[in-house]
Amino acid sequence: ISVRLSPSEIQCVTIQDGKSFAMTQDETYQLKERLYMLEDVLGDSFLKINQSCIANIHKIKKFDATFSGALLVIFQIGYRDYVSRRRLKAVKERIGFL
Repeated sequence: ISVRLSPSEIQCVTIQDGKSFAMTQDETYQLKERLYMLEDVLGDSFLKINQSCIANIHKIKKFDATFSGALLVIFQIGYRDYVSRRRLKAVKERIGFL
């Protein structure tokens, strides 16, 4: 079954077991496209936070800083993922922390 998703519905796109998944408020959908291909297609509302996750910046509930200096992203659906050290500066600039 093929489902057409609007980018505004997607909270994040992640890689799990080598497969791409789009997480929405109600469902998780497996995608055919690779993560690097989706980066360009999804547009300015999306930001790569680590090697295996692209986040919709409008669907982020909050950020939590850990004692080790890592930045945890918590999405509206409750899914959590970390910003990689490599992507930390770009993420902070994009969301206005810097």
